[in-house]
Amino acid sequence: MSGFRETFLEGFLSISMWQSFLTIFIFFGVMGGFYYGLRKIKIKFVYRVLIGMSLGLTAGIIIQAIIGFPVGEWFAHSGEAVWAKVDGNWVNLSGYYINDGDKLVHITSTNMEQISQNWNLVLNSLGDQVFQGVQSWNVDLKNGIKWVGEFNIWASMLKQVFINGILLITIPVVFIAIFRVVAKPGSNRLGSISAKGIAILLLFVAIAFTITFWIGYFLNIGGKLNFDNQVGSSGRTDSKPLPEIIWGYLPSNIIATFSGVAIIPVIVLAALFGQATKYVRKKHPESMDNLNNFMDRSWDIIMSILMTFLKIMPLAVMSMFATAITTRPIGALQSIGMILLVGYLGLIIMLGVMTFVLFVNKVNIKVWWKHAWKPLVQGFSTQSSNATLPVTIDTLTNEMKIKPEVASVVASISTSMGLVACAGVQAGLITSVLYTGSVSVAADMNLFAFFILALFTTVVASIGIAGIPGTATVVTSAVLNGMGFGIYFAPVYAIFGAIDGLFDMGRTATNVTGGVFASTLVAKNENMFEEDTELITKEQYSKKQAKLLKRQENKANKKTQQTAKR
Repeated sequence: MSGFRETFLEGFLSISMWQSFLTIFIFFGVMGGFYYGLRKIKIKFVYRVLIGMSLGLTAGIIIQAIIGFPVGEWFAHSGEAVWAKVDGNWVNLSGYYINDGDKLVHITSTNMEQISQNWNLVLNSLGDQVFQGVQSWNVDLKNGIKWVGEFNIWASMLKQVFINGILLITIPVVFIAIFRVVAKPGSNRLGSISAKGIAILLLFVAIAFTITFWIGYFLNIGGKLNFDNQVGSSGRTDSKPLPEIIWGYLPSNIIATFSGVAIIPVIVLAALFGQATKYVRKKHPESMDNLNNFMDRSWDIIMSILMTFLKIMPLAVMSMFATAITTRPIGALQSIGMILLVGYLGLIIMLGVMTFVLFVNKVNIKVWWKHAWKPLVQGFSTQSSNATLPVTIDTLTNEMKIKPEVASVVASISTSMGLVACAGVQAGLITSVLYTGSVSVAADMNLFAFFILALFTTVVASIGIAGIPGTATVVTSAVLNGMGFGIYFAPVYAIFGAIDGLFDMGRTATNVTGGVFASTLVAKNENMFEEDTELITKEQYSKKQAKLLKRQENKANKKTQQTAKR
């Protein structure tokens, strides 16, 4: 019976406790009722997603309440693991042993009492004593809550189906979208669109950094952290120099580019193929027309697949929000709440700043947010800019009526460089925590000199900071090493690594919204809207179009005159 439980119930079915079965049964029962209700009652998509979000949040909070809102990360892990608090941090003791006379005994949940009695004799597999010199142990050991872990496995199923489905089409969406833009006859504005999109993204990284840094500084958010007593002998050195970042954008292997997750190499590859198609068109116009028609139909197929996965998005959001809460130590907010609060305050302010800029540029804010909420919510739920990209492009082109030339290019670039939140807000938070948390740094460098150096480093580093899991590590390393404060990596990362999961939801949502914002601003500047767009009035569209046509005529006339003089 023991073997059946371990092999089948735990290893295969992941339902080994009655609590697991009951929780999973209730959760999927509610999900099934929600799905049945959606089929019977026709309501707007936004309300479907909001209902799914509310159900997921409710389920997650109920489970957290049942287990008492634990502080440590131990609760979401296997019930067989043993965790102990060492110098205030929870450590997994699963790979350690205790000295029981002449033999080493592997630490398991069944001998926790023995560990409590011999806590000072915790050894590694070689018999060497570990955790020497620690200031405090908490002998109140913990083992994971198994039924919560099993619930998370099942509850994550629909979330992963949705995310995998979206990621499945992300690379094809980017490649086909960019190819269609570049290969289109008469399309020569890709360079201008890309340059303006990158400039806007980098500018708002600087704005986001500035706002967050000064909020953190005036609130003295690192005042009680005392980093000077925690520095190591050397810092991380995994940040890349700018030339290496740039040449890394040019793919060296076509197959690897399509099988990877990096977006900018795909953009470069699609642009090369599109430009080559325009060149070959001069010799073989009919064949290239057939190729363009094939790409158009491929785009229709990809969008149809996207719509299929969007149908289950309300259920996936319910799954995402439930597991987002049940896999994180909500109780830990009491110790890191101020830093997390400042971080989210920076995100909210940036959303407000972007909205204000659109308003100043006479974009209909009500209509813009009517559509922009969808990629924002998906970014918050999936914590992946790449997984949100197909929805972002679809929202920009089909709902906001921004031309594909802008939507596909700027939105794709925004997933890999100039990330408003992952670069701007995150770096502002990191540097303000360091400056207020280290007497040595504050004594060695003037505040404004530190700010200017940090700002410049952040903007440059944002070119190579992609929206990938583990952003806290990348940003902390890149910014601190770039400023010459790499020795503070370990203590600073200890803070930001702890809040990364909770903070990443808001960061991704703001990153995605930043991409939508930059695309809209470029479209407004270039007047690259469809005529039936609601973001601007028909009068605005006509006036801007007349100005652009006049500007093009002037350029053409100047070029003709210069040619005549030659």
